[in-house]
This record gives sequence, C-alpha cells and structure tokens, in this order.
Amino acid sequence: MDLSIAYALYFAARGAGIVSSNIEEESLPYTTPARVLLSGLGADELFGGYTRHATAFNRKGFPGLLDEIELDVNRLGKRNMGRDDRVISHWGREARFPYLDEELVKWAVECPIWEKCGFQTTSLSEQEPHLDPNKKVLRLLAYELGMHSVAREKKRAVRVCPSKRFY
Repeated sequence: MDLSIAYALYFAARGAGIVSSNIEEESLPYTTPARVLLSGLGADELFGGYTRHATAFNRKGFPGLLDEIELDVNRLGKRNMGRDDRVISHWGREARFPYLDEELVKWAVECPIWEKCGFQTTSLSEQEPHLDPNKKVLRLLAYELGMHSVAREKKRAVRVCPSKRFY
C-alpha cells in the first residue's frame, strides 16, 4: 500500500497531465502552477476512517476502537509524513497537512469517540442523515455545508485514477 500511495502522490505533485471539462470535449495538456499540495493525511487516523477501525469496534466496542485510533495517531509522524513529504518535494512542491494542525489534533483526541465515528448501531439524533460511519464528524460537516454528495462518498484509498494519463 505504501508504494501505491507514493506513486499517486508522485504523479499528483508532478502536476502535469491532460484535462477535459467533459467526456465529449477534446483533452488538453495541463500543467498546474500550484506550489503547495494539500494532503488529507491524518483524517482516517483521527476520525476512524479505516476498515480495521470498524473491525476493532465490532470485536471490542469503543475501547477496541480507541486503542486502534491511538496506535494510528501515535505512529503518524514515523510512518507516513516522511514518505509523503519526500515524494511531493521531489517536484519542488510543498505539502500541507491541515488534519495535523495542533489545535485540530488536540480537539480530535479529546472529542468523545462516538462523536467522531458512527460505528454505533443507532443514530444519536433523528435529524442526522444516514451516512457511512467512518469519519462521521467530517461527513456531518460536509453535509451541513451543503456538500451532500461529498458526505455520502464511499471511502477510497488514494490512488492514481486509471482513466487519467500523466506524461
């Protein structure tokens, strides 16, 4: 998985490819002038976004989920940040990690687990929309901001989209 993530970041940081506004239009070469890439690193780890988080909850409830999330948060800097930063900086771009902002991490760590993750079997509120349980707090925020399709988006790992060509 680490190598496939590195590939995706490498090509994203390269910032060159082809684009079209819809399927019927001609594809055109494109190079981005952006010097900074935003990374979602930390969202899955802080807000229970991995399948193994659901597995930990199903096996051991909230205590098991808390243990799994703590393990992920504690190894973030050692495991993923260095790889992502090296791959992105190869192209002279800088990475920013908004989910690793100190105040956000502090809030997320102190937040009750059932407010961050929706692995419980019943909704806490009748007004809450039906959303996937992983990263519940982020999905609810997107929904509240009017991004309903984003809030309902299925979880996917970062990857290079096979329909995109980079050169």
